[in-house]
Amino acid sequence: MTATSSDVARLAGVSRATVSYVVNNGPRPVSDETRARVIAAIQQIGYRPNELARNLRTKRTFTLGLIVPDTHNSYFSEVARGIENIAFEQGYTVFLCHSGSNLIREMQYVNMLQDQRVAGVIWIPGTVDFTPYHKLKEYGVPAVVIDRLVPDEVVPAVVADNYQGGFLATTHLIDLGHQRIGFIRRHVDMSHSQGRYDGYLSALHAHSIEIDDNLVVKGGFTLDDGRRAVKALLELRHPPTAVFAYNDTMAIGGLRAAHEAGLNVPNDLSIVGFDNIALSGFTCPALTTVHLPKFEMGQHGTKLLISLIEKKESPGDLLTPLGVKLIVRESSSIPPNGDPKRSN
Repeated sequence: MTATSSDVARLAGVSRATVSYVVNNGPRPVSDETRARVIAAIQQIGYRPNELARNLRTKRTFTLGLIVPDTHNSYFSEVARGIENIAFEQGYTVFLCHSGSNLIREMQYVNMLQDQRVAGVIWIPGTVDFTPYHKLKEYGVPAVVIDRLVPDEVVPAVVADNYQGGFLATTHLIDLGHQRIGFIRRHVDMSHSQGRYDGYLSALHAHSIEIDDNLVVKGGFTLDDGRRAVKALLELRHPPTAVFAYNDTMAIGGLRAAHEAGLNVPNDLSIVGFDNIALSGFTCPALTTVHLPKFEMGQHGTKLLISLIEKKESPGDLLTPLGVKLIVRESSSIPPNGDPKRSN
């Protein structure tokens, strides 16, 4: 027989109303101990709330939409894991949409999620066009943006300190003694890419290193994009002794380009990435990178979205910045025939 809320209440030793408060996250608070008993009872007897009835009663669904640019990139899967972690804990399910960094697909998903009456949407933009966010706003659907900033508008967002990450990565290479440092940036100037580039420029300026535009190349964000970008840098008349890539995926592609050119990393060329995806610690050599708190960004974004859905968030709490840190591994070293440059 199908388990009911009355069965859960009897097993947990609480009222049906308390079971409802736990399942629906309110409207009255429930102690952690009582909540744990109710959840244990739900799991033991396999109780499944009637979602249709709950949606009709509350006049909203308990589903969140998540639009990401690339499900193949483990960066986004780690963010998604943090999102699902909090969503499930708070009684929400997550509908995953893969946009392929395509604006038309993003808009189609926005319209579909509105048709499905999702409670809110978490969006990681794949282009510089923020029409999808404005459309969600027009629909009255609460939305949070992750790792991007919408120009000239205060938008609920969770971002990392990309500028600081770019500064840390470049300073690390300068302290090792590198003077010619290549940078691979996105072919579109999104806020997070621009932040990393600005950090790179600031580090060069802080150490009185002349900026050479030839050392900056644009690319996509895939393994092959990174391979092609590093290959182009190595073909320069005066190639760099180190390369800082926009993300780990491109940096790993750069490792391949160095190998194809007969170079040893890091003895002949140092390479630094950004994101600290799981694979970066298992490349050969292991990749020096900037750790981005991906899982935490997903968690914070979901907490912010649920607060907006439940109308608990104030305008002053709409932007959540998170810190980054440098992870030094095996892919960065002193330049060829160079000595370590010691910082003061």
